[in-house]
Amino acid sequence: MTTSIEIVELRTLADLNSLYQLASECTFTKEQYRTPLRPYRLIKAEASCQYQKHGRRCAQLHQHGYVVELHDASQVLIGNCCALNHLGLDDEQVRGQFKRLSATERQNIRRHRVETLLSQRQSLIERVRAANSKHRELQGRASAVLSSLPQRIGELLNNRWKSNALGISWDYQVVKKGVDEKGKPYEERHWYPHSFGTLKGLGVWLQLGGQRYQERLFEMRKRLEAIPTKSRLNTAELESAEAALNDMTELAVIERELHAQTTLLNDFLDPGNLQLTVQLVSSHQARADTVKAVHHLLGQSLDVSPSQYVAAIDLAFKQRYSTGAIRIAS
Repeated sequence: MTTSIEIVELRTLADLNSLYQLASECTFTKEQYRTPLRPYRLIKAEASCQYQKHGRRCAQLHQHGYVVELHDASQVLIGNCCALNHLGLDDEQVRGQFKRLSATERQNIRRHRVETLLSQRQSLIERVRAANSKHRELQGRASAVLSSLPQRIGELLNNRWKSNALGISWDYQVVKKGVDEKGKPYEERHWYPHSFGTLKGLGVWLQLGGQRYQERLFEMRKRLEAIPTKSRLNTAELESAEAALNDMTELAVIERELHAQTTLLNDFLDPGNLQLTVQLVSSHQARADTVKAVHHLLGQSLDVSPSQYVAAIDLAFKQRYSTGAIRIAS
């Protein structure tokens, strides 16, 4: 069995000191060297190389190095550069020892990480199931919204989301009449913009089917469930398990995205925001159809016909600016 000293990943100088009785004041030469004990890769360069070269201690602070044992059983540190390029210079046996030790260490760390994560396999499978359930719920709600709205409105919402054109504006015309300095009457017509507001809540939910979330979640669950439940995996099983567990990074991304899209859909369905969709097109009939859809989504009844509802919006707009002409902004 792998012991704790073999599987702990050494990340700090404190880790090294907790596992080894390091003779930190010692400086050693190749003649004193007996065998390497373990490689390490620290978070920062804080280990001091104790190898003697050119008549003095190297003392280079490093991240990557080795714990080695001397003939007198002292345990000391040597940086990777000195280990391979000085201690191991012209000595393939020494260089081979360091390289084999590094390969074994990487495999032990890899195995430990995978087998630790596998202890959480069932909870990971439950997370995939929960994400799949949330995806189905979101897809159902998004489909219900898009099928209720006129197709043209759905297309416009998708286009506006992609182009980040979220403002809803119409123009109103102001007619100025008067007499010029020559006594001739004139009439000037100018268009001015009016903002009805900015659409909220548009996002990936508008085209959720194209994201392949369901397929990816199914693949994740299938790979997790295929991992053997035994405590010690062989090399092939380890590689398969590692690939499955690497999917968990993507799972976290999907979980965040589903949560974000659910929030966006809720924002879109806010009554004030939903009413803005009525102003996305200029056609009176299309706007009336949108009014009907909006009230259906809100679970509200109409006191007047959809056509009268649109006419009331236009009348209020015209009265606000004392104008007889309005148009959707181009």
